Amino acid sequence: MSAWLVAASTVVVVAGGLPVVLGRVIRAGRNVSARPSGVPAARAVRLSRRRRARLVEAAWPDAIDMLLLTIAAGFLPVQAIESVRGLLPAPLSDAFASVGRRCAAGERFADAVQSVSEELGPIASPLVDGLAMADRYGLPLGPVLARLGDEARHHRRRAAEARARQLPVRLAAPMVVCTLPSFVLLAIAPLLIGAFSSLRR
Repeated sequence: MSAWLVAASTVVVVAGGLPVVLGRVIRAGRNVSARPSGVPAARAVRLSRRRRARLVEAAWPDAIDMLLLTIAAGFLPVQAIESVRGLLPAPLSDAFASVGRRCAAGERFADAVQSVSEELGPIASPLVDGLAMADRYGLPLGPVLARLGDEARHHRRRAAEARARQLPVRLAAPMVVCTLPSFVLLAIAPLLIGAFSSLRR
């Protein structure tokens, strides 16, 4: 009976230590929305910027397509931006709202639209340049927006494929969590019980 108790306690100790170690591995690779305790502020800012950039990247082709549709329907560029901003996620809607505020304050549209690239980064620069050129020189926006929409969709697809290639690495920790405890209970525990039973004989 004592051999069974010793074997059982050994299995409990080994299996009990695994969740602690594996929990640390999972927490280290998990991207949570709130800043984890002990993580430097600079790292939390980088993670927040990375999530924001991914959100903008995912919604950017849809924003261009909606602008194309509204402008094709007869809206002016500033009216199109104001019309679609309520349908976009926070980073894009905030950037588009700043254009309307600056135009309402008397700023020219070609200058006000520069705030979009200032807030969203390089991804918005081609669209901002196209809108500014159309406002200054009267160039047609339809072909420009159609080309930018195609490029944005291609970029989003390439980014999704790159993240899909990283999936096996991200699944490594869950696979370890699922397999190691069962390996300990099904493979190591019987060996320990058999060893202790043979010692009693």
